Amino acid sequence: MTACLGLSGCAEPSDSGWAAFVAWQQDARRQALEGVLHWSTLYQQSFDRLTAMPPSMAQDTYLENTVLLLSVARKYEAREMDAQQFSQVREQIERQLAARLQ
Repeated sequence: MTACLGLSGCAEPSDSGWAAFVAWQQDARRQALEGVLHWSTLYQQSFDRLTAMPPSMAQDTYLENTVLLLSVARKYEAREMDAQQFSQVREQIERQLAARLQ
């Protein structure tokens, strides 16, 4: 049985590695929304943490989306898109991730 964990998708409740990742990601996302953490840093750290986890289908899906989000964040931070565009694209990718994990 799986439990959905917000925008972070679904993970086995007994899997402490996924639970720790989800908790870290939620805190880091909050920091990025508050402007304390760069979005590209969030996604780079997410990528690093995900690649250290045991392989799984969920990991593959997260990694694919994390690479997309990292690319978009870098474009935003390079001022190739404005905050509204970044927010829209980020939210779209996050919705697609959540749908793929259900």
